[in-house]
Amino acid sequence: MSNDKWFEMNQSTQKLIGEPPKRKIPWGSILAVVPTLLLVVLFIQNIVFFCLNRPQDIVKEMGALVATLPNSIPDRNCTDLACHLAALQTALAQLNASHAAISSDLQKSQTALAELKAGHAAISSDREKSQTALAELKAGHNASQSLLAKVWQEISSDKGLLSQTLKDLKTDYKSMSQELSQENKNFSLALSSLQQKVTGLMPGACCDVMAAGKSRSGVYSIFSGSNSFEAYCNMWQDGGGWTVIQRRKDGSVDFFRGWKDYRKGFGDLAGEHWLGLQNIHALTASGAYQLRIDLTTFAGRNYYALYDNFSVGPEKDGYPLLVSGYSGNAGDSLTFHSGMKFSTEDRDQDEHPDNCATLFKGGWWYKHCYLVNLNGLYKATATYDDHHVRWDTLELPDHRLRFVEMKIRPRE
Repeated sequence: MSNDKWFEMNQSTQKLIGEPPKRKIPWGSILAVVPTLLLVVLFIQNIVFFCLNRPQDIVKEMGALVATLPNSIPDRNCTDLACHLAALQTALAQLNASHAAISSDLQKSQTALAELKAGHAAISSDREKSQTALAELKAGHNASQSLLAKVWQEISSDKGLLSQTLKDLKTDYKSMSQELSQENKNFSLALSSLQQKVTGLMPGACCDVMAAGKSRSGVYSIFSGSNSFEAYCNMWQDGGGWTVIQRRKDGSVDFFRGWKDYRKGFGDLAGEHWLGLQNIHALTASGAYQLRIDLTTFAGRNYYALYDNFSVGPEKDGYPLLVSGYSGNAGDSLTFHSGMKFSTEDRDQDEHPDNCATLFKGGWWYKHCYLVNLNGLYKATATYDDHHVRWDTLELPDHRLRFVEMKIRPRE
């Protein structure tokens, strides 16, 4: 039932019973004061909460709430009780919503404060642990310093003992050095004796074979560096001990050959043969050698040429000839060829436009072309021919040769 109808019924009743009309109660004023009182109570409550728990942002919210108070108060001109009641209910709903928001913010703030307190407690715990670890490190450092001090004190106290120990060690070292020196001398003597025995068993040249007591000329095994081969040893001529590297005497062996044969060697060691460039190089690379060449003409006259320095270089350089220091009665024809590489029919290394080895049917240290051609064609008569075995410093007809022997031995 509305307020207007209720008021009309009240007046009608009074008229019927004859009672005088009562004074009208000012409900508008009363209802206008109630929201204000409620807002004041809520405001005071929020102030208390603020002082106890809320941060500064509640002040802003309270300010905003206070600013809405004029709009929450019911209209003073409203004379209808139902109108004032609806306005009061609206204001109360707004106050409840504000109170719920404030309570929610308060709960969040309390939760955050609890988390901060927990974090602070954890930091405090870590700090205590760090301080404990630091204290342990300091204690360990102090213990180490104490131990070092004790060790240094013991070392200092044992200086005399250490000095005496060093003196004893020096004395022992001198004694051992003397003993080792004597042992080295004994070892050197034993090694020398062993080398002499090994030289007899594994001679490096024919002179070693002769030094081992074998004085008969013949074929022996030679061990020169990494090479081992057989060679004919001349033990009777000019003191003996010569390793024969070439011999021509009857034409039984063909000397017009290629590079491979001249490198390896060919022929019969007891007769005509070429020892091989690789073997000649191995011998002369092991030390200083001398060369002797013996010549016999078809007229039966004997000549020789002796060179104090003789060597043949490695294959990579073309097996070059180096010879010097001539003496003898044959004349110096070979020095003309010194410094030249070895040439064959299939490897031309001379200075002539054509291949001298092909032109003169042999293998030699040709220049352009020769004064010596000891590996040329052999002819069993004294007929003159440029292709034959020759030594050109001999006067005609003696430069046509029947016998040639080239041999080497270490220079004394």
